[in-house]
Amino acid sequence: MIGRLRGRIVETSAHSIVLDVNGVGYVVFVNLSTLSRLGHIGNEASLVTYLEVKEDKMALYGFLNNEEYALFQLLIAVNGVGCKSALTILDLGTPDQISQAIRDEHVSILTQVSGIGKKTAERLILELKDKVGFAGVESGSPLQRTRQADLVDALESLGFKPGEIQRVVNEMDTTLDLGEQVRQALKLLQG
Repeated sequence: MIGRLRGRIVETSAHSIVLDVNGVGYVVFVNLSTLSRLGHIGNEASLVTYLEVKEDKMALYGFLNNEEYALFQLLIAVNGVGCKSALTILDLGTPDQISQAIRDEHVSILTQVSGIGKKTAERLILELKDKVGFAGVESGSPLQRTRQADLVDALESLGFKPGEIQRVVNEMDTTLDLGEQVRQALKLLQG
């Protein structure tokens, strides 16, 4: 699994960049918002990544922060929403704005994305309405959201599924250090 890449942008296209990491060029699919914030060829970039593995291909998707990555993970867990559609949904606004649209059941906002029809938008809302906000896409200070996102990353790296993580992450005391949060979460997840 490739969880993060840092390197120099050597190529850009409408939906991807090539990131040179120590002489290896990684094609990373990004949304338009991320592409515009990364800057120009030659700039250094650091991206949180998701590796999609299918029978006939592998694709790497990049995000500027853990908040975008966490929302992307929730979106692709919904039946009928693929990685490219989820990436395009992230162009609708900030993770907070998209989460708010889901909580407020704004079907018309979600159907602006090519490939997301009314039924898929309704399924997204139904499945995610109570989930958006976990992994730092709801209320709380930026520090609390960052600590939640770090906890989610740690638990994912240990092999836990998003549904399992969601069950415990909001119960954690974000004033504790990450190690203690992980220990408490493991007790809850394994107990």
